[in-house]
Amino acid sequence: MTAMTYSTYLHLDELLSLQHPLTPSDQQDVHDSERLFIVVHQASETLLSQVLTDLRHIEADRCTSQCFAHRVDRATRLIHALEGQLSLLHNTLRRTDFLLFRDRFGSASGLQSTQFRELFTLTERLTRRDVAHRSVTELEHLMRLRAAVQDWRRTHIKLVAHMIGDLPGSGNTSGIEYLARQLDGPAPGDAAAAAGPRTRS
Repeated sequence: MTAMTYSTYLHLDELLSLQHPLTPSDQQDVHDSERLFIVVHQASETLLSQVLTDLRHIEADRCTSQCFAHRVDRATRLIHALEGQLSLLHNTLRRTDFLLFRDRFGSASGLQSTQFRELFTLTERLTRRDVAHRSVTELEHLMRLRAAVQDWRRTHIKLVAHMIGDLPGSGNTSGIEYLARQLDGPAPGDAAAAAGPRTRS
């Protein structure tokens, strides 16, 4: 049996072959900026998969009180990490580069992110379902989780404003105006537009 290595354990050869910018490589600055954009969004979806693993476990009522606190806090910290990735893009992705590769995505849109859609709906269910049966401590953990999700969405709005200003968003949305409405809106499925590779809506 071949000995396990760091690379084989993490499937690095496969993982590092999944970044395919659409900008021609002879436009190196824009090509590499698009690669950064892809890397950050792929990393976000990977981190989000762990958030959903924890929240699904909680929703299925498989947790003791100690497990509940641990899982919710871990999910909350991961969402803060996701917010940090938005700040990373804001500080390191030049707007001029982004606008040069933005239209290469074609019909790709954050509206298509099933994981972000599930995050919004699952967070709402957990913070509204069986509230009367939650302990005060559990409710505090859930409110911190919900606040982290809202913080992510506000930071995303700032990123969109920085990158596209008043340009229209993807999915036939109005862009910034649409995202701002979703902060307090009851339609978490629509709010999935706040995620996504286009950073448009």
